[in-house]
Amino acid sequence: MNDKRKFTRKTYKENAFVEIIEQRGQADFVQKVIPCETVDLSENGLKMYMSEPVQQGLITDLIIELNASQQRYRLTAEVKWISETADDGWYFVGFELFDAEDTHYGEWVKMIAERERFL
Repeated sequence: MNDKRKFTRKTYKENAFVEIIEQRGQADFVQKVIPCETVDLSENGLKMYMSEPVQQGLITDLIIELNASQQRYRLTAEVKWISETADDGWYFVGFELFDAEDTHYGEWVKMIAERERFL
């Protein structure tokens, strides 16, 4: 398998939430929050373990809550891939992060760099 990642991912298990806002009509929006768990993290991406599927190509908000530091990061990401797991009804989902306005992307990159120094 050809790995196209720019940054090395490190295994790290943390609580997270995916916030999805779907447009169901011209003025009808539905917000859904899906609790999930991180599998691995990098500066520009992460893999999550989720109880619901999401659409590949979807651009959405993520909230990552780090237990050790009690930090919360609001990030914007695109769903790059999704695959079913051996656990019925559960999925692995790959997200690519973006440096978007009103997010904690800069703080996220600094936190990942700090973790790299100690791993």
